[in-house]
Amino acid sequence: MLPLRRLAGLMVYALVAISSNSIAEDEHPPGANLNLSLELMELLRGEMQALLVGANTLPGAIAAADWENVARIGKEIQESYILEKQLSKAQREELESALPDHFKRLDGAFHEEAAKLAAAAGKHDAELSAFHFYRLIEACTTCHALYTPARFPGFSQPEEHAHDHE
Repeated sequence: MLPLRRLAGLMVYALVAISSNSIAEDEHPPGANLNLSLELMELLRGEMQALLVGANTLPGAIAAADWENVARIGKEIQESYILEKQLSKAQREELESALPDHFKRLDGAFHEEAAKLAAAAGKHDAELSAFHFYRLIEACTTCHALYTPARFPGFSQPEEHAHDHE
């Protein structure tokens, strides 16, 4: 069994995680914004809000060994693809053409991580559940830093402090 202190440390780390350099910067330049219509951006924001509710519930559920809830939320996150929503043909085509391939790969990896979280919860594995929760948050921060820097300016470093973190 995972010591409670270690699990708590993993959970705190996951909540404040800033994405690592696991995504090569030359694959898609930082600061690249998504060029979607206002209507689709609102749909995407709505999905992000729903994901945030689940993400905010997970730390407590994992810490309380509420495996049924963790598995349910993981499964809901896994199945929350925006392309599966009620979109018009034009909206679906806009998303397919406007979203960069790199964004789609990040999104796919995010949903796979949610499936792994649900599976870990099914095994009542606290350490693995905490790890996959961390990976979900890491995926969020990576995507936000790369694709929505104006909405999340905290991910960009001021030029004068950039060298401090090298």
